[in-house]
Amino acid sequence: MVLRNYWKSRHKSRRFPTLCWIRPGLAALFWFCVTQLACGAGTVGEAKFVVQKDAEFDVTYNDTVTSVNQTIYAFNHTISRNKTEGVRVTVDVLQQQLESPILFVIRQKQAVMSFQVPLILRGLYQRKYPYKHVGRTLCQPPTRAASETQFFFVDVSTLSSQGTNYQLRVSRVESFTLQTDKKFSFTASPSQPQFFKYVFPDGVDTVIVKVNSDVNFPCSVMSVQDIQCPVYDLDNNVAFIGMYQTMTKKGAITVQRKDFPSNSFYVVVVVKTEDEACGGPLRFYPLRGDVLIDAGNRTKDLNVVVSPAINSEKYVIGMLFCLGIFLSFYVLTLLVACVENKRMKRREVFENPPDISPAETASLLGKNGDGIMTQSLFLCTHCSFSHLFGLSAVALHALACIPKLTRALWSYSILC
Repeated sequence: MVLRNYWKSRHKSRRFPTLCWIRPGLAALFWFCVTQLACGAGTVGEAKFVVQKDAEFDVTYNDTVTSVNQTIYAFNHTISRNKTEGVRVTVDVLQQQLESPILFVIRQKQAVMSFQVPLILRGLYQRKYPYKHVGRTLCQPPTRAASETQFFFVDVSTLSSQGTNYQLRVSRVESFTLQTDKKFSFTASPSQPQFFKYVFPDGVDTVIVKVNSDVNFPCSVMSVQDIQCPVYDLDNNVAFIGMYQTMTKKGAITVQRKDFPSNSFYVVVVVKTEDEACGGPLRFYPLRGDVLIDAGNRTKDLNVVVSPAINSEKYVIGMLFCLGIFLSFYVLTLLVACVENKRMKRREVFENPPDISPAETASLLGKNGDGIMTQSLFLCTHCSFSHLFGLSAVALHALACIPKLTRALWSYSILC
């Protein structure tokens, strides 16, 4: 009995430590499960839903975006090596008051472009101009294949908890590639810049890009840029690369083939947010940085034409023509001087005959022949010198007017 009681007591003493460790472990496991369930519920409440749609060209999509849902539009189009086709994205926000802007990110094969709507453009003194209607042309990636199908995606997102309505439309640009000596008309604004492509034809090394408009204002900028991505087509970055020129009604830039290794370039036209750069009026606005200013209607109708410039042969022909005119005046003056010199020598021989006596001369000329002969010789000599000096003065005056006339004709040909 003593041994039996001892074994029972020993068995009980070994079982108590195990129970002491199990209870804290179960409590810890229970607390971990409760914590994970709470965190999981919070994560589900903050999760974002991403919806991808297969979109088509020339279709207007009316959708709503919030902070918990994101929409991705997938487009595909065929790119040809011998044909360049422009693609333009147009966005319009329908609501007047926005809690947060909408971000549009366009992902292409070799380029990414992003912009927000309303698009905020800054003017003088950091004044802010919002634009709710935005249109951008996509940069065209090069391709080596004869024909290739490429995809690009338009991501739409916002941080606003309230739903924001917008319209999205993707369309192809007609006449994206400019033709030589063919005028193309278009419309531009600060939030809807335009750019086109031009390829040098065979045998043309220099061209003149001309942009015209019927109105002076709003002020605009024309730029010539190389074929690369991104294209700087906004008022705040159009001057970063290439050649640019501010314009009111007319603008022209001379472009040479040697400056562009790809034998092509972009013609970019941007309308500025203010007219101060073109000498226009600057309206008085409050200078507070947090005030958004309505810029009003700043749409401008323009047209562009690219024409070949004068080549080297025409330059040489023009120089030789001007040189020939100069030389012709010198040769004419020299001939007149030689003829008058011969006439003078003949008169001198006639006035002083070597073998005729004074009596014979008087009998030939009459009674008062000496006076008549002297007077006639004086008049002839005076007329010859007057004629010579008159022709020289006319020649010098014509030579002085030729450079002015040449510059005037050159300026008129450039502008017209």
